[in-house]
Amino acid sequence: MRTGYLRHTALALCVLMAAACSTPTPYGPATRPNGDGYTTQQIESNRFRVSFKGNSLTNRQTVDTYMLYRAAEVTLQNGGDYFIVVNKDVDKNTAYENYGDDLAWGWGGGWGWRHGWGGGAGFGGGIDYTRPIPGYDAIADIVTYRGPKPAANPNAYDAREVMNAVGPTVVRLAPAPGAPPAMAPAAPPPPPKPGY
Repeated sequence: MRTGYLRHTALALCVLMAAACSTPTPYGPATRPNGDGYTTQQIESNRFRVSFKGNSLTNRQTVDTYMLYRAAEVTLQNGGDYFIVVNKDVDKNTAYENYGDDLAWGWGGGWGWRHGWGGGAGFGGGIDYTRPIPGYDAIADIVTYRGPKPAANPNAYDAREVMNAVGPTVVRLAPAPGAPPAMAPAAPPPPPKPGY
C-alpha cells in the first residue's frame, strides 16, 4: 500500500514542478510552424492575415489582445494609420498530455523510474494519466489604410491608439543576461505630402 502512495506522490510532484516552470506565452513571433506566438502573412499590398497562438497558460483575452496589438504593429510598419478587421476568429484547441506511472519498487528497498524489464524481484505500476491542455489562438484578416479612422465603422481601429492602450499590458520575452537592450520599433515613415 505504501508503494502506491509513493508512486502517486512522486508523480504529482513531477507534474507540479513541470507546471511551475511554465509561464503564459510572451508576445513575440512564433519560432516554428504552428508554434506559440504571432504570425503575419501579407495577402495583398494592404491586406494581412495576423494571428497569435498561446500555450495552455495563456487565456483567451490575452491571445485576442496580442493579435489585435500585432495588427496595429503591422499597420504602422506598412505606413498605415488605421486598420479594418474584415474577418476574425478565436479558437479553443485542446491537446491531451499523457503521464505514465512508471515507478517501481525493488529488493533494494528504494524506488525509482522503471526503465525496462529485468531479472530480480520487484513490482511496479502501469497506470496512465491523461489530462486535457486547453489553448487559444486568434486569427484575423485586416486591411490597412492611411488617414483618419472612419468613425462610423465599428471594425476600424486607429493603430496608434491600439498600441498606446494595449502596449502597457503586453508581456515580452525577457532578454538574456548581458544582451544589449532591445531597440524600439522604427517609426513608420510620414505619409507623402501631395505635390503641386
